[in-house]
Amino acid sequence: MTFPKMRAIWSTPLRLTAILVLIFILSSAVSFATAYFVIRATFDTTLQDEITQKIAVYQAIENQDDLVGRLADDAAATNPELLILQYLPDSGKAISNVRHFPPISGFAIIPERAIDHSKRDISESYLARSVRVGRGQLIVAQTRNQIIEMGEIMLSVVLIGLLPTLLFASVAGAFVARGARRKIKVIQTTLADFTGGQMAARVPVATGDVDDLSDISKAVNTMATSQEALIASMRQVSADIAHDLKTPIQRVAVILDQISEKTELSEGQEVLLARARDETDRIVKTFQSLLQLAQLEGGAVRDRLDPTDLHRVTTDVCEFLEAEAEDQGYTLHLNVSGDGPFTVKGDRQLLSQVIANLIQNALRHTPVGSCIDVSLSRSGNQITLCVADNGPGVPEDERDKVLQRLYRMEKSRTTDGNGLGLSLVSAICALHDAELILSDNHPGLQVQMNFSK
Repeated sequence: MTFPKMRAIWSTPLRLTAILVLIFILSSAVSFATAYFVIRATFDTTLQDEITQKIAVYQAIENQDDLVGRLADDAAATNPELLILQYLPDSGKAISNVRHFPPISGFAIIPERAIDHSKRDISESYLARSVRVGRGQLIVAQTRNQIIEMGEIMLSVVLIGLLPTLLFASVAGAFVARGARRKIKVIQTTLADFTGGQMAARVPVATGDVDDLSDISKAVNTMATSQEALIASMRQVSADIAHDLKTPIQRVAVILDQISEKTELSEGQEVLLARARDETDRIVKTFQSLLQLAQLEGGAVRDRLDPTDLHRVTTDVCEFLEAEAEDQGYTLHLNVSGDGPFTVKGDRQLLSQVIANLIQNALRHTPVGSCIDVSLSRSGNQITLCVADNGPGVPEDERDKVLQRLYRMEKSRTTDGNGLGLSLVSAICALHDAELILSDNHPGLQVQMNFSK
């Protein structure tokens, strides 16, 4: 089950906003990281040049005693937090302004923890070089504090500058996404209303809107206008056909009545006349059902939907048909469960027709002596109306087909009916936003309608 809030969170506008913010974060991170590494490499190259120049000064001293004396003086006067000097002569005492410095070869970066500074302040990191000078090994290490401070400064720039920018971009993006989602919701609602039969439903478009969603809204409105005109034209044609056919059919019925009343007929002729009158009545009923179905699917009666007590409607229909069922040898049973009220937004006449159609359909297709069960229940905000019988039922692969107009299963063709009963039930359920479910009653057919309050 997908909750509305989750759908809102994962809506396309918000996903696009999140993707754009993520791209901005990644691109900014790559830019800052690239800048940091380029600047650090530049600093390291500069430090290497400075260390090489310092070493060159000592390499220029040819006398070993002078070299040792110069290194001793420089080591004593040099702050190890900035520069470390260590000279390990082949013979004699080592010279250093720190207690211990790890052995290295060539250039190397040395962290603070690798140096024993005997409580003297040193830097967090050094760039060091070891080289042979005179008759000993000289190590010159220069602080990398500038690089570390530069990294901290760039991190501060990210925290102080980039994060507020990201926050602002996220809020602005969410605001824009909310507006886009609102427009999409309006389009969805309009399409749902139009599909439900409200032919006048249109998407409101503000003058001057030139974004993609506004173009889609205009396209939807154009389509709706064309569909409305087409349906109006079809309704007019249907009305014209109804008007043109209604009178001839009525005339045929009148003529048949006149023949029956004014003409002496043989027994066989009376049988044929009775069959002709029955077929004429069947044509009239089929014609009326088709017209009603067209009206329901067009949403013409949607404005008649009012709060209706489904319990009262069900009880009235069952009481009305109970005598008819008993006369034909059937039992009609009504069961109501759950606390009321059983109020739904609907049309009393159409709801009565649904229940009557289902009960009469069950009477028509079940053997004499069967029991037709009608149940009405409520669970939370859902009201369920169910009509079940123990007849032959409807195979699972034909349950969708029996809701189509004029469709009749092979085993039903010998019974009365025009194949429009369940089609009308389906159309009335759709008009009332009720879920229609056909299932097996083991044996028989169970028709369930779920109304949401």
